Amino acid sequence: MRLILLLLFLSLTQSTLAQKISYDIPEGYEKVISKTEYKKIVDLVVPTISKRFSIDFVKDGAVHLKTGEIFNLHNLIGKCVAVQDKSLWKEVIQEHFINIFSSLDEQKNIDPNNFESVKKYLSIRIYPEKTVRSFGGVSNLIARIDLEGTYTLLMLDLPGAFTAVQQKMFDLWKLDTATVFKIAQHNINKHPVEKVTKTYEMDGSEIELNFIGEENYAASYALDLRNNSPELVGEWGSVVAMPNKGLVNICTINKNKPVDFVKFIQFTKSIVEQYYQEHDQRISTDYFWYYKGKFTKIRVTTDASGNISVLSPMGLTELMAEKE
Repeated sequence: MRLILLLLFLSLTQSTLAQKISYDIPEGYEKVISKTEYKKIVDLVVPTISKRFSIDFVKDGAVHLKTGEIFNLHNLIGKCVAVQDKSLWKEVIQEHFINIFSSLDEQKNIDPNNFESVKKYLSIRIYPEKTVRSFGGVSNLIARIDLEGTYTLLMLDLPGAFTAVQQKMFDLWKLDTATVFKIAQHNINKHPVEKVTKTYEMDGSEIELNFIGEENYAASYALDLRNNSPELVGEWGSVVAMPNKGLVNICTINKNKPVDFVKFIQFTKSIVEQYYQEHDQRISTDYFWYYKGKFTKIRVTTDASGNISVLSPMGLTELMAEKE
């Protein structure tokens, strides 16, 4: 009788959890993964996480724990899709969460009250607004906006994984946001990145394109170009595209070639969109004018014939007018 009751209890528990699992593909990934493939990932993830944590529900590409914490699946989706042999997905998922669990264990060894012990782990990452919303929003995170349509989050760069700094930990430090972000950016700036400059011929003129590459830090590094890469900032700033966390495209703007950035955008737009769609940690398909440490979104439109038009930001237009 006791065995029958136990089996009944387990059956009811599994049924309750099943009702709380949504297999709807998260927004933006409809063309990346099929419903069957996404269901396979979720069905492998749930028992993996359940070995250590109690799951409340799964929705919009995120696993919500009963403690209120969230495991986002967007990065994992990209990792799985990159492996064509689906029989290996279980191993990919297990390795993914081994790294995350190792990071969480490392975090337990950090004294959140001792900022000196924490600051070496501070880092920064940029996420699209919709991705952050899938985390549960920024109410419990430390965030700022550098690029329109995104959030820059304060992170801990721990062995095995990055994790967002929670508000309750940040409050213990008794420091202002700007000071902590500055320390995190300093840590980012120390990471080696690859910088490449190439010249391309476009419409009879040569345009110089610059690239920053580093799988984990390129985009975060580019937030501070004037300090870590002044050679990539022209007299009138630069135009910057950050399709994903590992790649940045840059065109410097100088008085002698003030409109090269228009051709740069027209030449790279499809490439930027491709690198955005194909990456598991996307940032933006937009272009931004970087000037004196600030980013301003550039309005770019494409008509029915595929012609790309670029509208210069007001501040840049004023600089050009002063030259004339």
